[in-house]
Amino acid sequence: MVTSAGAGYSSDWVSEAGLALEEGYCITLVRGARPREALHRLGVSDAAIRTATWPEFTAELREHEPAHVIPGVVAAFVMGEHVVLVEDAGYRGRSPEWAGSVSRGTEAVNVYLSPTSLKEELSIFRNGEQVASIDGDEPEVIEGGDAELAGRLIELTYDALKPWNENDAAPEALSDGRVDLLQVACDHLGLQPEALDISGPVLGALVEYR
Repeated sequence: MVTSAGAGYSSDWVSEAGLALEEGYCITLVRGARPREALHRLGVSDAAIRTATWPEFTAELREHEPAHVIPGVVAAFVMGEHVVLVEDAGYRGRSPEWAGSVSRGTEAVNVYLSPTSLKEELSIFRNGEQVASIDGDEPEVIEGGDAELAGRLIELTYDALKPWNENDAAPEALSDGRVDLLQVACDHLGLQPEALDISGPVLGALVEYR
């Protein structure tokens, strides 16, 4: 779903109610893209792309685990005029090599959550170049030379500020809570994903990360 920024973002779409991602993910939001082309730019061959539901892809992944590679799934969900590339156990979208390709002629926003350190980071690419980044451990620091973009991202980090525990009071300072960088990415592009958006058949593939 495409809507106005901050209009009630919910993380349900990546939780048990939606994609049910394990700890760690690599999600790339691409403005004005087509799903097959976005997959190609992420290094997925046309022969590997097929249509299935996310649970079908992940079920196949559990049956296909060669020892010499790290297997993963990538799917391209269409949300309005945008494509959301979801990599389960992947990392291509955070790499300047691949994200630069995905962002050619457009804008791509990647959010990566490390499955080992649980460190979260956000990167914005425009026309092949990285223009901004946020380290989840220091969300008040916006790396990049675009002052207008940095100012907007600071506003979005406060909108996405949450308490460490759901029963705690709402934090006032960035250091008193955690910033949901996936919400920042979605708000930046005016997206409000819902579980329904990722429930049907989607173009995707099994991929191998060496």
